[in-house]
Amino acid sequence: MLDAVANTLIGAALVLAAATGLLSYLRRPTPRWLTAAGVVVAAVVLLQAVIAGVLLVGGETPAEQGTFIGYLFFSVFVLPAAIAWARAEPGRWGNGVLAVGCLTLSVMIVRMVQLWDMTGG
Repeated sequence: MLDAVANTLIGAALVLAAATGLLSYLRRPTPRWLTAAGVVVAAVVLLQAVIAGVLLVGGETPAEQGTFIGYLFFSVFVLPAAIAWARAEPGRWGNGVLAVGCLTLSVMIVRMVQLWDMTGG
């Protein structure tokens, strides 16, 4: 797994979580630029999943491979699901769901990096 991509994703997800959390607190709708930023982050998560998949097929194995693959699989779906929910409910709760989705994604990526680095891969 590429640490630079993972660290960028963690930072971007936390920034998005803070922004959407603030908008939720202020009871504001989700602006389009924030939705677009979430789509970009989701696309980079997909890129990270492809890279990790190629490395797995190439023979590198993280610690607890099943857990890693589970995190990898579901990390691709967390943010798109949160974005879809936020678009369906553009008010306070949509932003809250998007904030929780971004926080969940950042934790999942941190855990994947931990699992990957246990073997020095």
